[in-house]
Amino acid sequence: MTNRTSQMERLIGYYVGHMATHLIRLGVDSGLFAGLAAHAEGIGAEALAEQLGFEAHYVKHFLLSAFALELLDRDADTAQYRFAPHTKVLLAQPESYKYMGSMAHLYILAGQDFSRMPELLRTGGRYTFPQHEEELIDAVANASGGIAQFLTRAIVPRLPGMRGRDDVAILDLGCGEGSAVIALARAFPRGRVTGIDVEPHSVERANARIRAAGLEGRAEVLLGAAEKVDGAGAYDLVTMIQVLHETDPEVRDTILARARAALRPGGLLVIVDDPYPHEPSALREAPVAVLTQFVEAFWGSVLLSPEDQKQLVEDAGFEILSQMVPPPGLMCVTVAQRG
Repeated sequence: MTNRTSQMERLIGYYVGHMATHLIRLGVDSGLFAGLAAHAEGIGAEALAEQLGFEAHYVKHFLLSAFALELLDRDADTAQYRFAPHTKVLLAQPESYKYMGSMAHLYILAGQDFSRMPELLRTGGRYTFPQHEEELIDAVANASGGIAQFLTRAIVPRLPGMRGRDDVAILDLGCGEGSAVIALARAFPRGRVTGIDVEPHSVERANARIRAAGLEGRAEVLLGAAEKVDGAGAYDLVTMIQVLHETDPEVRDTILARARAALRPGGLLVIVDDPYPHEPSALREAPVAVLTQFVEAFWGSVLLSPEDQKQLVEDAGFEILSQMVPPPGLMCVTVAQRG
C-alpha cells in the first residue's frame, strides 16, 4: 500500500541513487575497482589503500559504502572485500560487452543538462547533442562501446548469411566515435566497414581510433548526414546503433530509404535503439527510457517504441526478421531484410 512513508522511502532511494552514481564513477576513475578486481579472494581497506597509494580512512569508507550498496561483499571475520556476484565484469572489466562502469560518467555529465533546462523551459529552445562539450560526446561513445561488442558477438554472427563469412561490406550510420566500425572490422578480417556521422569531433576521433587499431584501408568514417548517404547496392549490412531516436522525425523515412538503397538485394538492416513504452500504462516499467527521453527532449530527440520502430522499418520496404528487447531492457534490437 502506498502511504507517506513509502513515498518518502522512494524519494530517498532516488537521492541515494544520485550519490551511488558518483561513487561508482569514483571507483572506476580512481582505480579502486580495478584494484579490487586484482584480488578475487578479497582485500582489506588498509592493504588496498597501500597498494593504490591512497588514504586508508577514505578507502575504508568507500568500501563500506560499496558494501552497503551491494556492489561488494564483506567477510565479517577478516574485514576483506571482494566484488559481489556478477559485479566484477560490470564494473571492472571494460573489455567486456557486459561492462557498465562507463555509464556512471555519462549519467553524471548528462545530468548537467538540468542546469540549462530552466532557461530552455522558458524559451522553448534546444541544446542539441553536437552543441554539447566534447567530454559528453566522448562519454556517449565510451558507454556505447559495450553495445558495439554485443552487436558483433551476439547479433551479427547469427544473422542470415553471415556465418562463416569474413568479407562483409558494412555501413554504420550515425557511427559516433567508431566503436562499432572498429568492432565490425575486427569481426570480419577481409571486410570493409564505412561509418557516417554528422558530428565533426566524433569523425576525427573515430578515424584516429581506426588508425591506432591498424584498420586503415578496411575501415573509415566520413563526415556526412545519414539522409544524404549514397552507395547504391554496395553493402551487405547496414547498422544504426542508438541513432534512430536522435534523427529528425522529418527525415527518418529518407534515412531508412537511403539505408535500403545502400543494401544489396537480400542485405540486412540492424537497428539498436531505446525501447520507449508504446502505451502510457507501461511508463513505470521503463523509467530509464522515460528519463532518457526527458533529457533528450531538450536535444530534439524523440524516442520510439519497438512497435513504432518496426512500423517505420516496414514502411521503408523492409521485411522484419526479428525484434527483441534483451535484459535488462535498455535496448531494442530490430533485424530486417531488403527484399
